[in-house]
Amino acid sequence: MAKNPYIHQTRSELFDSAQRRAGNLLDGPHSDTAHLLLAMSMQLHDAKMAMRNPQGQLKGAGTLAECYAARIELLQRNARYEVLLDAADVVLGGKAAAWLSPGYYTGSPYERGIASDAGLLEVLGELEALRKR
Repeated sequence: MAKNPYIHQTRSELFDSAQRRAGNLLDGPHSDTAHLLLAMSMQLHDAKMAMRNPQGQLKGAGTLAECYAARIELLQRNARYEVLLDAADVVLGGKAAAWLSPGYYTGSPYERGIASDAGLLEVLGELEALRKR
């Protein structure tokens, strides 16, 4: 088995590698793999942005709470997304992606689920109702 050349890359390096590879695959017979790489690389990008060092912001004006607020929000949003995706997959199986995919309209399960903890609990309640059918 070939050695994995990406195993020791940082998140930033993996993001760049996945973006480059996806660009090479996008217009060919492996476009599905390209789309997968693009989606995964965006998850890495979001994680990378969340992990940026807010300490640099403290050199100017600002409190710890102000400097870390964006990072906290992004990490919470990402956690809600992971829970939403997992719960939808458990309840809906192969239909989970379709249930979540129209997710960019106002009030969609996706939008409500990642917006707040209360929204996530509401959407989990909807999934629970679907599970009991």
